[in-house]
Amino acid sequence: MIETKVRLGVIGCGRIAQAHLAAIENLRDEVDLIAVADVDEERARMAMERFGARLFTSRLEDVLQHPEIDALIITLPNHLHHPVTVRAAKAGKHVLVEKPMALNFNQAKEMVEEAKRSGVTLMVGQSRRFSYAVFELEKNLPQIGSLFRIQISFLVNFPSPPTKWWKRKEEAGGLVILLQGSHSIDSILTWIKKMPIRACAFSSRQNPQWEGEDEADILLSFEKGELASVHLSLSTLPEIHEAILVGTKGVMRLIEYSTGKPFSFGYYLDLNGKRIFSGDQIPSHYTLQLEEFVRALREKRKPLASGEEVLNTMRVLDMVRLSERENRVVYVEEI
Repeated sequence: MIETKVRLGVIGCGRIAQAHLAAIENLRDEVDLIAVADVDEERARMAMERFGARLFTSRLEDVLQHPEIDALIITLPNHLHHPVTVRAAKAGKHVLVEKPMALNFNQAKEMVEEAKRSGVTLMVGQSRRFSYAVFELEKNLPQIGSLFRIQISFLVNFPSPPTKWWKRKEEAGGLVILLQGSHSIDSILTWIKKMPIRACAFSSRQNPQWEGEDEADILLSFEKGELASVHLSLSTLPEIHEAILVGTKGVMRLIEYSTGKPFSFGYYLDLNGKRIFSGDQIPSHYTLQLEEFVRALREKRKPLASGEEVLNTMRVLDMVRLSERENRVVYVEEI
């Protein structure tokens, strides 16, 4: 059991890393930032200076082999999640890897298997699980009875790529289906607590700056007739991010809004038309997520959003991608 501060390294110092590094800063009593790494050495140096790491490097091996590091946060482009996580696990480091966990289910399964083999903890950055509004939603799920419909709209606006690898279909694994769909599908599976039996998906590209899809609609059906739909966009302004959960006894509606600060959000939660939660999420999702990771390491238990658990999310994403490619309904047993 880790009884002192958890000693961390961060691999990748780009856009999303800033949210994780800020979370580390918020939890200085619990964690110690040993090293930051990025292929862009200057970016790594700037991260070290801003967030107080002990060292910076452009070499992955320097972090993987550092004897003082207990765990790594991996914030690399999507196509690197699998190879770097596997190498980190083999090096004996616990891992918190950004979502999507990998480009596909088979890669994700290899990550879980290597973590088990190496005796390390693997958690996936499904950060939308970690808000007080979502905790309140989950607490109140019994109030609306048995879920039979979930509708999620995740419609945001990125007029240009915030980072270069988003442009490239091969590195992003497409684009919006993995980028945002990984959050939405993970939420659906967490709330409905079962796998779908069928999936159907359609996608398009509105913005020529992307190689991959920037618009997508996904429909899932479950064994007892339950339905879930996900609507994804990178070209919607004003942005709309909401989830509607319909049960046999009522409805819950979760609305997310941006506070105007990077990676900072607030929520409204309504239960049968009555507002039961309202406010900005402070501390950040990423702080609560890191807190869960640290506690799981100390308590020697699986964290929420463990790699093993998120395999189901990856399996559904594979169903969705196959449906999108082949323009047909895909059944779970095909994956």
